[in-house]
Amino acid sequence: MTSPLRAFGPLEPTFNGWRDAAAALGRPAVDLAARGPDEMPVTMSNHSHLENWFELLTRPLWGLAPAKSAVPQDLWDTLAATLARALDPGDAWYIGDVGPRDQRCVESAAVGQALVLAPEHLWDPLPPKAKDHIAAWLAQAYATEVIDSNWRFFPVLAGHGLDAIGAARDPAIAAAHLKRLGEFHLGDGVYEDGPGNRVDYYNPFAFHTYGLLHYRISGDDRFVAPAAAFARRFRSWFATDGAGVPYGRSLGYRFAQGSLWGALAAADVEAVPWAEAAGFSRRHLEWWWDKPILEPDGRLSVGYGYPNHSVVEQYLTAGSPWWATKIFTGLLAGPDHPFWTAKAAPPGPVIEPHPPARAVHMRDTGGNVTRLNGQSWRPMMRGGRDTYARFAYSSLAGFSHSVDGPGLEAAAPDGALVFSEDGRHWRGREDSDDGVIAADGTVTVTWSPWEDVTVVTTLEPALDGRHSRTHVIDTARRLHTGEGGWCVPRDGHEAAVADHRIAVVSQGIRSELADDAGNRRPGLISPMPGTHLYWPATVLPVLTGVIEPGRHVLRARFFAGMD
Repeated sequence: MTSPLRAFGPLEPTFNGWRDAAAALGRPAVDLAARGPDEMPVTMSNHSHLENWFELLTRPLWGLAPAKSAVPQDLWDTLAATLARALDPGDAWYIGDVGPRDQRCVESAAVGQALVLAPEHLWDPLPPKAKDHIAAWLAQAYATEVIDSNWRFFPVLAGHGLDAIGAARDPAIAAAHLKRLGEFHLGDGVYEDGPGNRVDYYNPFAFHTYGLLHYRISGDDRFVAPAAAFARRFRSWFATDGAGVPYGRSLGYRFAQGSLWGALAAADVEAVPWAEAAGFSRRHLEWWWDKPILEPDGRLSVGYGYPNHSVVEQYLTAGSPWWATKIFTGLLAGPDHPFWTAKAAPPGPVIEPHPPARAVHMRDTGGNVTRLNGQSWRPMMRGGRDTYARFAYSSLAGFSHSVDGPGLEAAAPDGALVFSEDGRHWRGREDSDDGVIAADGTVTVTWSPWEDVTVVTTLEPALDGRHSRTHVIDTARRLHTGEGGWCVPRDGHEAAVADHRIAVVSQGIRSELADDAGNRRPGLISPMPGTHLYWPATVLPVLTGVIEPGRHVLRARFFAGMD
């Protein structure tokens, strides 16, 4: 594996440096896609192979279109010719018609916005028949039924592409989607991603990025105020080193997490001072730039901090990660915009309750972010219990995915409390209600791992890198308990245990926990390799114990920081 730093060289925090980075990241995907669907790597996915190949071809457009002046002409030629074949019903590479709730519609948004932003490269050079095919296919995508979620933006952006090429469309279709999208607003800039109250990174890299692009293209400002309101809260999701706190689904899109900052610039909406927006954007891509996230040929891998298919959802394919290139939306602002000319401003410590998002984000005095999480599990996605229902998530220490198998090593309960009847098979928070977020940053969650077991968990933030968890447990059965702090890399770790406290240090990261109630044993486990987002092998400090039927109070403090 390799990193963007090794493959493409240092990332310059300038307009020109980012243009070059967008072009460099896009080329390996386009070059491979141009060899045809048969050359597309086979990856686990609930979509067809042709749909997966189409992702590989079109998703780089999110970065290439804003960076168009730095993209070599041969790459544009390759992309346009391959797109023409992919959308030609008479060609062996044809990706197929767009059906109801079809994955192909997702990529129509990339095509639509690229036809708006770079028609001279993708449209003008094509022969008439190829133009007819693209227009007809895009019209299908515009008119199709979509999933009732952020997907409603896809026909809107496809419609803008139809406008750009002079094709007719029914404006009532886009109007209905835009109206429905507004109904998802929960307040304070937060949208639920379809019915069910799910709130995650689809707010910044979908709802708000698309809404701001829609505003830039059409002048329709209905999504501007919510995007600005969300951005003011979103600042607390990022550490001073640029890392976003990992949480929720589709983390495999990596630095798409930072796309909102550039989208604000593209729309010229100063939701926060430009120096702050620039800082969050630049530091975020810089954080990713030296991570081993590329395949040997320079393609973005499937995974998060390293190639790892086990920590992504069932819809992630070898073409999916190029949604990350949405981060380059800020290039649309132009080199003279304050987003590019301002000196990046560093963020300070903060405790930020955000009730509509059911979370509290705290950036501590060390600059790291902890999310205290009240949102409940979303079972429709693989790994949803781990990505949504843990009590705490860390920008510095990430989190783990549990796997099938006996023992805490399989449960990998960092940021979580788990129970077991036999000491081998573990159960955590699953089908609970969302938590209550207090103005002081306290989070309260009530949950029941069994019908006769009720837990009231209270999470309390602090700015020194610690947070506390208190669990009041009423149980009718005897249970083993296990609760995790934060993982650190396994290689080179050193641990120390004293009384009811344990500390472990590895590669400069320190993880501590202390059992304030004094009724559990501290210890160190090695979670199953490949379960963690950041590191292939980890160790995790834990507290374990046994409780009898009755009421019990478990309380502990947890710390993660640089040693």
